[in-house]
Amino acid sequence: MNWHRLEWEFGALAVGDVGAMIRWVSFRLPSGKRFEPFARAPWIGSDGLDGLAPHLRDLGAEFACLPFGVGGPLDAIAPEWAGLPIEDSNAVPHGPAANAVWTLEEKTERALRFALPYPADHPVRGIERTIAIDPERPAIHLSLRIEARRPARVSVGLHPILTLAAPVDSLELSADFAFGLTYPAAVPGEAMIAAIGQNFDRLDAVPAAGGGSVDLSRLPKARPIEDVVQLCGARGPVAVIFAHEAARLVLDWDRTLLPSCQIWISDRALQSAPWGGTYRGLGIEPIASAFDFAETLSGMSNPISEKGIATTLAIEPGRDVEIRYSIAAEEIG
Repeated sequence: MNWHRLEWEFGALAVGDVGAMIRWVSFRLPSGKRFEPFARAPWIGSDGLDGLAPHLRDLGAEFACLPFGVGGPLDAIAPEWAGLPIEDSNAVPHGPAANAVWTLEEKTERALRFALPYPADHPVRGIERTIAIDPERPAIHLSLRIEARRPARVSVGLHPILTLAAPVDSLELSADFAFGLTYPAAVPGEAMIAAIGQNFDRLDAVPAAGGGSVDLSRLPKARPIEDVVQLCGARGPVAVIFAHEAARLVLDWDRTLLPSCQIWISDRALQSAPWGGTYRGLGIEPIASAFDFAETLSGMSNPISEKGIATTLAIEPGRDVEIRYSIAAEEIG
């Protein structure tokens, strides 16, 4: 794999050409303190990873997904979702964007620009991804440009993953959204913390498995968790305070194009290889998708789109779509 680095007064980052994935970021806060808020898979560099999707082999800080979603077998599907292809799988988890080798088209002192052509039978002709540092503060500005081969609707998502290797309840999430949905099925194992297929309007009062509510605005929890919720109709950035670091990370994006944010909590619960009960990641994922289901489901009428929240993004030839977003670190206290 080829690596590409950017360094500036307020930090450094490294990007690999597989998935054009940001593998790590180290921010330098105004006090001089280093702040490294992103997760990094503990299996990176291990043997026996050839059978994994490429984005999982070196799972790092942030990447783009088109089509967004993985899919696969589920249990206890909520009635509202029954009859839909909820167990379909994308042919490539999170699409070529997350797994193919991108070409570095341009590198300057402040930015990297990558390009990736899509297969000839795909409605997307190609995509470009730009990663630029902010010369005045510890922040990164990113964009994903989509060129269409023919008119279509596609599921799209951005995939930053923060670290949950932190004291219990020391991360505080804040988000403004129209309504939230818990995952409408059971994932393997018994690690889900939220009730299946429920609505909520506050992240600190999500219906809990077994009754009552659970505060998902404060993480990590003491016990292992594997769960997902979708914040629909996002109205502003998502901010995460790392109290033990006296720092905040703010993710902002074009919500007219990606109207939801999926919150993926993957904390020591997955036992199969390569996870091994060791991974501690928090996905804060802006999406035009129905959860992380396959593109077949996101592309049809579903319980999210029926509430007026788009689960796909419209593309057409001659009118590229550009999704702009930013990740900024701040010192607090």
